[in-house]
Amino acid sequence: MKTRDYFELLCENRFQIHPLKYPMTLLVGLTSLCNSFGGGIQRLLMNRKINDTRIKEPPIFVIGHWRSGTTLMHELLALDDRFAYPSTLDTFTANHFLISHYLLGPLLWLILPRKRPMDDMTLRADSPQEDDFALCAYGAPTPYRRVAFPNRNSRDHLQLNLPLAEPEQRLKLQQALEHYIKSLTIRYGGKRLVLKSPPHTGRIRHLSQWFPQARFVHLSRHPYKTVQSTMRLWQTLDAIQGYQLPKYDQSWLKNYVFECKDLMYQAYFSQRESLAPNQLAEVRFEDLVKDPITIMAQVYQQLELDGFEKQIPKIEAYFQQRQKHRTRTGGIDPEFADDIDHHWKEYIDAFGYAASPETSGDDVPVPTSQTA
Repeated sequence: MKTRDYFELLCENRFQIHPLKYPMTLLVGLTSLCNSFGGGIQRLLMNRKINDTRIKEPPIFVIGHWRSGTTLMHELLALDDRFAYPSTLDTFTANHFLISHYLLGPLLWLILPRKRPMDDMTLRADSPQEDDFALCAYGAPTPYRRVAFPNRNSRDHLQLNLPLAEPEQRLKLQQALEHYIKSLTIRYGGKRLVLKSPPHTGRIRHLSQWFPQARFVHLSRHPYKTVQSTMRLWQTLDAIQGYQLPKYDQSWLKNYVFECKDLMYQAYFSQRESLAPNQLAEVRFEDLVKDPITIMAQVYQQLELDGFEKQIPKIEAYFQQRQKHRTRTGGIDPEFADDIDHHWKEYIDAFGYAASPETSGDDVPVPTSQTA
């Protein structure tokens, strides 16, 4: 974030920072000064060009609940060299990457952890990354702001159902996303962009209005896997990235995951019918990892993307390199399973999952990238 946005975040949460987090607070504050300086230089040099840029190729948005395989789909689409994507560097230096990537690319390579803390997947500066982190860096409304203060009674998760947001919040989000996509369009010479962020799942109608003819690929995964993995995700991010030591228990976290799903999919199920058939492809994670060539061919055909034959060797090589990586497996408490069956029934029915622990295994090779 820039200094002003960072200070507003701290003020909004009444500076309720744990003493153990004071060093991180200071470090991020110093970094925000650099972001403000770099952002000011970029605005001075590039703002007119950014504003005048036209998005000729409608973006492709990869959507779905956290930990449902969106990263895998993002990376598979990114193999197509006709497309471009926001990298980890582009995302976390959102305010100034057009002028700073030459310098910060090698630096980020040196300081970036080699593995993601929540699942030990490989992390690189040039890996595909979620654009909602860039929106957060812009100070735009996004559910990821909650991570900074996990013990506060935040309403940021309401952004998962964008129609519930205030009009000025929707406008700010639209302006931030358009600015970011235009900046990426400049950065990658006008290539069609592939973006991925779970919060986009509840924004599809607005995204299709902001970016006419945008395409969407939705990923689903058995809820028994998705819920447990998402709980681990928030526990890890809250502990490492938050300015507080999380005090919530497993019951609260489970209910938070359920509430976020309800918001996200209330919006998604009510909005997906507004899209044309060539704008939305729905994919089950289990089917994708079982037969990636067939499923990716269907995605290309559904979205009317040509040239899939050239992607087959790249996809085969991708999975060959990752064949030793396995998802975390394990059983699920029957009472917990019943709770998921009840709260996720619409999701289970919509995407064809059996409400039985025996059907939830997916011990298969998966990708090595970012948070979803």
